[in-house]
Amino acid sequence: MSLYTTEAVIIGIKNQGEADKAVTLLSPDRGRIRATAFGCRRIKSPMAGALQLFNQVEVQINEGERWDTIRQCSLQHAFRNLSEDFQSMAYGSFVAELASNLSIENFPQVEMYNRLLEIFGAFGSRNPRIAALAAGYQLLEFSGMQLSYEHCICCNDELAGDGFFSFELGGVVCQNCQGKVQERLWDYPEALREFIVQLLQLSWQERPACKVNGKTLMAAEGLLLGYLRHIIDKPLQSLNFIQQLG
Repeated sequence: MSLYTTEAVIIGIKNQGEADKAVTLLSPDRGRIRATAFGCRRIKSPMAGALQLFNQVEVQINEGERWDTIRQCSLQHAFRNLSEDFQSMAYGSFVAELASNLSIENFPQVEMYNRLLEIFGAFGSRNPRIAALAAGYQLLEFSGMQLSYEHCICCNDELAGDGFFSFELGGVVCQNCQGKVQERLWDYPEALREFIVQLLQLSWQERPACKVNGKTLMAAEGLLLGYLRHIIDKPLQSLNFIQQLG
């Protein structure tokens, strides 16, 4: 088995047995990594503190046939705002789970990795609900399953005014092409389009200036979650965590 070292951010943790953890990491040069950390839940384990959800780490890993094995792990940065605030933790868990589902194993994911670090760093200074929504739309852009929000998927014309949206076709359908489409279409009002473009362009370094009414916010969430249900064949567990917020 070959040994490699990489930096990564932890995007999934699950306890195994009495003292082990199954860990999902996102690495800029190796993409998604699934690995087992044996004995890391023991108090005296040198990896116990570092192997926590959201942490940025440097890991030394042995390659395996199905799962790799973490041999060493050192903490590079802990995003404490995600572990100290319950609401930020819930929405941050959604972002981490989404990154786990959208990333690819054994394929460089530099842009997604860097963006995820920016997103995690901004939690605490942002409304966590809007931050998670913006993160969802932005991470889709690096997944190969991005959507077309401003140009009709049928004729490529730029949308003016209200339109329609198709998950099957992967984007917006203008009113002129509506009759040509057999797939199910969802309403896509101009206000929703403008808000999604805002989310896509949101800078994580600058002071947030994103304003939206409740109806448009819920429509943007519905569109994102609807598309995720369309492309991911299992429910996102983090949504149960968010629902507990009330």
